[in-house]
Amino acid sequence: MSLLKEKYRQFRHWQQQPFDYHDTHEHHGCCNCGAESDNNYCPRCGQKAVYGPITWQSVWQGIMDVWGVGTRSLPYTLWQLLWRPGYLIRDYISGKRQVSFPPVKMLVVMALLVVLVYGLLGIGFEPSVEDETGNNAVQNFLLGDFYNWMSDHIEWAVLASFSLFIVPVWFLFRTAPRLPRHTLPQGFFVQVFIGVQFLLYMLIVTLVFDLITPLSGSGDEAAGFMLMLVLPLMLWCDYKQLFGYGWWGTLWRIVAAIFLAVAVAKVLVRIGGLCYSLFVGDWSMSVKYLLGGVDHLAMLWAALEFVLLINTKPWREGVAWSRMLMRPLFAVAALLLTTAVCGHLGIENSLTNMLESLQTMFLPD
Repeated sequence: MSLLKEKYRQFRHWQQQPFDYHDTHEHHGCCNCGAESDNNYCPRCGQKAVYGPITWQSVWQGIMDVWGVGTRSLPYTLWQLLWRPGYLIRDYISGKRQVSFPPVKMLVVMALLVVLVYGLLGIGFEPSVEDETGNNAVQNFLLGDFYNWMSDHIEWAVLASFSLFIVPVWFLFRTAPRLPRHTLPQGFFVQVFIGVQFLLYMLIVTLVFDLITPLSGSGDEAAGFMLMLVLPLMLWCDYKQLFGYGWWGTLWRIVAAIFLAVAVAKVLVRIGGLCYSLFVGDWSMSVKYLLGGVDHLAMLWAALEFVLLINTKPWREGVAWSRMLMRPLFAVAALLLTTAVCGHLGIENSLTNMLESLQTMFLPD
């Protein structure tokens, strides 16, 4: 048991500080230019200060250098995303850029790798959405052409999906213990790293279900369901390591972030539908998208007010309950009003739509 505890302690230490940057403090001359120094690298020419005899490890390192497999390589960065994702992200956005492969480039490379592996295994993405909406040009575009384009460009689909979390995560974690000044530009790179991590898990789950014989008969639906289970656990681990909240504090913020991200997506879809319907001159559909957008904005407002109330905890400062609940109650009243108007006019309301979206996300058919 003591051995396991020691191994776990070493693993936790590696998670938080995987690199040793201490100088040797031994005075020596550079083998290349002869400059005297006590650093690990020569300050004049940049060569490593001390070289030992050439060994088989030197041969292996030379072979690995051909493929770029080093400290800042893609394989090593993916390895860190498996075992210390939140710490790696915090290192990068805190200025330690040398520890990671460039994140946006990594997202594109991983997307291409996923497409390549899926092609070799004969696994297809979601089938193209057929035209089931009749003469509704707006629905045909949103559920047809745009959806199919996203299916063909998985890297942009993943980036767009996780970008929906940028504002909710900033709103929920902006006073975090380990990252108290979290900004929106930092949030972009946070979501890029998480998008890469999701593609990595997507690749691993797909290979497991396809290559292991007992699981290969369960099909793509089982693999998709497993990914839906992995996603919240992945976010839970990432955000706990990144922001420093406890398990419970991280969990409820993740649930709230998912809800807010879905709400933001619904608002954006209705804004896009409104713009497109105005462009094609479908005025009746424009009115429906306008009212539906207002309804979803009211739902987003109500959610933000309650999240802000829970996150700031004003009752600890002695603020009266009537004052604390004034704005949330106004938001709820606006939501009930817009939902009633949409229901009376036969327009899809935000509450029903949100429940259906969450059911589709976590309980697929």
